[in-house]
Amino acid sequence: MLNAARSSLALSLVTALGLAAASSVQAHLVEDFGVRRGAPAHISLSTGFNGFAGAGIKKIQVDGVQMDAFCIDPFTMALRSSPGYKFVPLTKAPEAPFTLSASGATEISDLWAMFYNPGMKENKAAGLQLAIWEIVGGNDFSVIGKDYGASIMLAALRSYSGPGAGLIALTGPGQDYVVLTPPGQGPEGNPTPTPTPSPIHTHTPTPTPTSTPGPTRPPGPTPTPPQGPTPTPPPHNVPDSGSTFSLFAFAILGLLAINKIGYLVPVLTRVQKRR
Repeated sequence: MLNAARSSLALSLVTALGLAAASSVQAHLVEDFGVRRGAPAHISLSTGFNGFAGAGIKKIQVDGVQMDAFCIDPFTMALRSSPGYKFVPLTKAPEAPFTLSASGATEISDLWAMFYNPGMKENKAAGLQLAIWEIVGGNDFSVIGKDYGASIMLAALRSYSGPGAGLIALTGPGQDYVVLTPPGQGPEGNPTPTPTPSPIHTHTPTPTPTSTPGPTRPPGPTPTPPQGPTPTPPPHNVPDSGSTFSLFAFAILGLLAINKIGYLVPVLTRVQKRR
């Protein structure tokens, strides 16, 4: 029995030390430098506060790393510096009785996705902070006077169907904050799956169409066109064979007459010279 008691005591001690070590690992130093982009707003709380507060993007450092944050705990005073903060889901902050419901956490995530921008204008940043406070505080929180468009932002949630922002809360001794989930915290601690490379499509050039050759004459001797009778040119005015002899005789007589005339011409010339 004594040994069992000692074993139980040792196990309890080891468990306590393990929880303490885990708690110390999760602790973060948070430094709050105030609102870096926003505007003063008149608010009223059920806890008795009624006055002006800075509403907008808060500049904080977590273990020396600067982050943009919004306050999700208007009922607690901000501490300039505190080492006791932890990263928790939005539904674990702020502290009771103002802990966020699952629907409230979704609304804040959607508001951030819809309207947050690191370079957003001061009035818009103030309106986003007031809209977050209204979700957290419910009937225990109210805005007096100008709300910088917070009511319009809340109305826009009814028709929003896109994805929410990946947010996480910082809870500790002072105000609680909401920030974008840093690498290694919350859902973003899971490794990102490597996308499967898509197949590379090689462009195959379209072949250039070639002209189809016409029918080719089969090999062999070139055919000679059929030879018909060669046409005879039309005859000239050639005398027929019956008149050849008479013409020949007439030609001889003509030659004799020419010779005779040629003989008479010199004689006549001599007679004229004598006279």
